[in-house]
Amino acid sequence: MVGRSADELARLVRGGEVSAREVVEAHLRRIDQVNPELNAIVSLRPEAAIAEAVEVDRAVRAGADRLPLAGVPFTVKDVIAASGVPMTAGTPLLKDFVPRLDATAVARLREAGAILLGKSNCPEFAMFGYTRNSLFGATRNPLGPVTVGGSSGGECAAVATCCSALGVGTDFGGSVRWPAHCTGILALRPTVGLVPRTGQLPAPSLDEPLAPSEATLQGQVQVIGQLARTVEDLELALLVMAGPDGIDPLAVEIGPGRSSQVHVGRAAVWDGPVRPGVRADVSTVVRDAAGALAEQGAEVSEESPTMLERAVSLYSELRDLDRLRDVRGLIRGRESQVGEDVRAAVSAAEEAERTAPDTDPAPLWEERERLRADFLSYLDRHAVLLMAVATVPPYDPDGPGPEVNGREQGMWDVLAPCRLISLLGVPAATVPYGRSSDGLPIGVQVVGRPFREDEVLAVARALMRSAG
Repeated sequence: MVGRSADELARLVRGGEVSAREVVEAHLRRIDQVNPELNAIVSLRPEAAIAEAVEVDRAVRAGADRLPLAGVPFTVKDVIAASGVPMTAGTPLLKDFVPRLDATAVARLREAGAILLGKSNCPEFAMFGYTRNSLFGATRNPLGPVTVGGSSGGECAAVATCCSALGVGTDFGGSVRWPAHCTGILALRPTVGLVPRTGQLPAPSLDEPLAPSEATLQGQVQVIGQLARTVEDLELALLVMAGPDGIDPLAVEIGPGRSSQVHVGRAAVWDGPVRPGVRADVSTVVRDAAGALAEQGAEVSEESPTMLERAVSLYSELRDLDRLRDVRGLIRGRESQVGEDVRAAVSAAEEAERTAPDTDPAPLWEERERLRADFLSYLDRHAVLLMAVATVPPYDPDGPGPEVNGREQGMWDVLAPCRLISLLGVPAATVPYGRSSDGLPIGVQVVGRPFREDEVLAVARALMRSAG
């Protein structure tokens, strides 16, 4: 059972060829086998998962036919709420916090017959592009001594090693796309508003339902994202999760189309952003992907989305104005209970608040809307854009920093291609497509028009066919 797609597992369970209990127990054994070395899963609920699998089996025998994810094991990043399961956000401060309510995305997966196995590791409050914390330690990349990425690194490692069939993460500035690039799996960042954000941290308080403050960049662009090993599984999870919940004010009544029913005959390819630059082997993989689309009949344009060059710095300017207000509210008076990296980031935010001149955010948001309008016009001409996920392949986090064109790249440089797309709120997928000279995975970012996840996933499917 381990290693099969979520779609196949659900069909087998619905057809009575295998029981949900057998599927869940096989994945629990897989976790026992690999997690001691991997450190991807930080909390497990084996007894509850088996009991829920037995209920799914009972429902299938009784003729239930509305369980698109019948018996499918899934895991969630430890900043997403699941009723009765510890939600630590990787911080000692919250080691005893247990939510009463499921996140909307989690509730919908469970209603569809999926079985929650447990929670996966993340950096503290999901604030960083790596996956380690003082509570659980570091998650290892199953592909070797390179970064697993972050902040959904535990989730990507779990899916990559078949500990779970589906993963659920969050993405503010690349937090599902970057670790998927590092572990060689698929990730989808949906359009803002397609999947309700209800039930995630950071939030201004622990009052449920949890959600980021609306008056921040994070509150406006962070999404719940999907992680899988096949395009079909990404789409299946998205279809289950999508739609308003009556709680998230950004959630909209737009159902995603099905990628199997569309053909994308247009695309553009981009080597950018120029600053900080993209390593040559990453650009080669992006170009190879564009060539594969052309071979399948697509018209591929070289028109550069020049408006995106400004988006890199605009994202940073708006994020800086957030001043980490949600995290600061959660830890106020208890700073000694969080890790050194969080304390340093909070201290820097507080210092900036004291010393930086007051900045009216309105002109920056207006500029963001102009950039977005320009980019949507660009996408109307080309449908999708192929570009880098990150400026470099995964690298050794304990070695020298990665370089592009002789210039050392910091973490936020590496994630620039993700961050600029986050700013604009459009859908984007990571598709594993090539390898670096030392055999490490390189993903291609497929960016689409708002609420056209069907086009993004259709291109992802075409690239996966080409990659073999």
